[in-house]
Amino acid sequence: MKPLFRIFLALVLLIVLCLPALPAQAASYQVIVTSTIGANIRTKPSTSSSATITRRAPYKAKFTAVSYANGWYKIKDGKADRYLSDQVAKKATTGSASTYSLTVTSTIGANIRSKPSTSSSATITRRAPYRSTLTATSYTNGWYKITDGGKVRYVSNQVVQKTGSSTAGYPVASMRYFKLGSSGYEATKESFARRYPASTTKLLTAVVAYDAAAKKGTLDQTFTLNYSMLAVPSGSSTAGFRSGDKVTMRQLLNGMLIRSGNDAAKAIAVRTAGSESKFVSMMNSRAGNIGMSASHFMNPHGFYHPSHYTTAADMQKLANTYAKYGDLMTISGRKSYKTAVKGPYARTLTWYHTNTSLPGDTRIYASKTGYTPESAYTRVFFIKKGSIRYGLVTLKGTLPQTETTLRSVLNR
Repeated sequence: MKPLFRIFLALVLLIVLCLPALPAQAASYQVIVTSTIGANIRTKPSTSSSATITRRAPYKAKFTAVSYANGWYKIKDGKADRYLSDQVAKKATTGSASTYSLTVTSTIGANIRSKPSTSSSATITRRAPYRSTLTATSYTNGWYKITDGGKVRYVSNQVVQKTGSSTAGYPVASMRYFKLGSSGYEATKESFARRYPASTTKLLTAVVAYDAAAKKGTLDQTFTLNYSMLAVPSGSSTAGFRSGDKVTMRQLLNGMLIRSGNDAAKAIAVRTAGSESKFVSMMNSRAGNIGMSASHFMNPHGFYHPSHYTTAADMQKLANTYAKYGDLMTISGRKSYKTAVKGPYARTLTWYHTNTSLPGDTRIYASKTGYTPESAYTRVFFIKKGSIRYGLVTLKGTLPQTETTLRSVLNR
């Protein structure tokens, strides 16, 4: 036994002596996917190429991170090092006993509910006023769990934000606020999440059509509309054009950008490319040329289609491009427009801009609105502060959430 005991002691001593030479393990922590559409796992900390995407992690998936730098978590994915953006994932918090403050960001107040659901108004216990503060203990599935007079209650992240959060004051689902012409941003929230753009699509339609008409010299050339040029989905917003109307491309652009007429957008597409499908191909080609790699379009007006989508980051690129077109910016800045239509139904059409947010604020000098039930309210605002021009993209919000976000960036 003695020889065996000596061997055992020798092995223990050898292990102890070797321990200092072992490499130190990096501190690790968990990150959780916060984007409801999932998160791209990448081989490099960059969104510049889709080739770096290895797979898509589902909502609420957890990963072990070893470091964080420049907006990217370095994670262990199997045996490989991968990267995860802080736009779609956050460091997981620990400890359920901790509390933190919330601020009501919706100008119409926030419903305090007995259950984390909006399916029934019976769960509403009271309404907290704008800018009031609440104490939260946890956050799950878009709902903050709060203590309210000794009782457990719930409040949605659509109407409140964690106090001190970088997204406080921006209750829309996704946004980007940036200096026009810049690839950087002043503020951002879920800007790489896939969203439906609705009628903000028409900014791209306008750019593609304007380029084609300007090249041919046909912006003010009169042509006749027919039924097929005006056939749009039921429920579309329209500018009031009829088959037989004699119009110009410039008139259609005004009807599309001011009144947000889907009939005008369809007519523009057919007039430009000969068919809607050919024009949509031109749209996707142009989107790719300006770097909108996370976007895809199925029609010229933005009516809902599951394969018609974008991101706030991509819409920044479109806004930067659109802002270079003086004629289009002039149209988008008009509060109203009156035009004479010739043909068998000769008449005067008057359009009023669809944007009604902060109508008296002259810092908003142009805009484009959008809405479908699937997209909720979408906006692209062009803002001037002194000599500096900015863009603001908001996607998937209610009207109060959109206006709160707009006020927040105006007051920065």
